[in-house]
Amino acid sequence: MIENEDDRLITFSKHFFIISSPAGKPFTFGHPSIESIANRFLNGNIHVIDDTYALIEAHRIVRINKLIWLYNEVKRQIYASNEIQKVLTQQITSEIDSNRWELYERYSHFSKLLDLLHISRS
Repeated sequence: MIENEDDRLITFSKHFFIISSPAGKPFTFGHPSIESIANRFLNGNIHVIDDTYALIEAHRIVRINKLIWLYNEVKRQIYASNEIQKVLTQQITSEIDSNRWELYERYSHFSKLLDLLHISRS
């Protein structure tokens, strides 16, 4: 217990601090918690497994898994759009080729008709 009343108001440590109210009620704040710091001190600096660390680690793992899922989803969508682009490109190319062939056939018929017309005039 801190005897000097002025020194008792706020006491700091590397990991926590204690604030005493004027009525003498202590209020503690620490990271990850006062209990884990006290247990570490009482056990001779042996690292005590802390629920806070496990909770933070679980949250971190959930966030990482969500980011991995989002990455895979975007990657899947990009792959699907690339496949659609390939199919559309093939369709356009085949339509152009078939239209070109049809145009060639029509030109050929037109040339024959012109020849017939020219022959019939002569």
